[in-house]
Amino acid sequence: MTESVDQYDQVATTFADVEAVISFVRENLEWPSFQELLGDLSGLRVLDVGCGEGSFTRRIKQLGAAQVVGTDLSPGMIALAEQAEARNPQGITYEVQDLATMPPQGEFDVVTAIHVLHYADTRKTMQTMANTMQANLKPGGRLVVLSANADSSEESETAAGFRTHRPANPQEGDKFKVAVLTTPPTEIEVHHWPTATIVDVLRTAGFTNIAWAPVKPSATVAPADQDRAARCAKNPTSLTLTATKP
Repeated sequence: MTESVDQYDQVATTFADVEAVISFVRENLEWPSFQELLGDLSGLRVLDVGCGEGSFTRRIKQLGAAQVVGTDLSPGMIALAEQAEARNPQGITYEVQDLATMPPQGEFDVVTAIHVLHYADTRKTMQTMANTMQANLKPGGRLVVLSANADSSEESETAAGFRTHRPANPQEGDKFKVAVLTTPPTEIEVHHWPTATIVDVLRTAGFTNIAWAPVKPSATVAPADQDRAARCAKNPTSLTLTATKP
């Protein structure tokens, strides 16, 4: 997954521009849907893999988690997360780690992965990532994922501030670019992974009770934003997934 290091170190230098675009779908659909799945984390240990600059990681801690560790393969993104921790200490630990090669960090109650799986360049890499997430959960622990929707609609992408440039008839693992509609657009390379493939990989890693759901608008969306939020929700850019380690 080294191809993601350079591109996210570059994104880190202009993250405020990216943040201005992605915040709408994150605040109105992604985080509310994800938070509902997380539930009460009081007293629990959470590992947030692919944590980026830590925006979700900090919110996870605020849900009552006793310990939160965030890992990401981009030193630039981890630097942003550590700066945020320094400004407002919450006791979160951040580490530069590649999920495809990361050694076990301990046994956690919950492992979270926000927009991580689509960086797997091969099915073997994704299997390694799934195995690593499973190895970091205690028995009965939960995996909670926010993942790119491989079949998102152009309408939802545009409303969310993205454009995807998938190849015609994409096959699993095919590389393509996603453009965040900053000025100029910020392009990120990802890979095409159908939901059925991800389920198969997670089952092979030993996960059970695997369930997908689309993100949906929060009940608290402002009246002026409801039309845009509804367009974001039409075959949305993101899906949630939960699974359990037996």
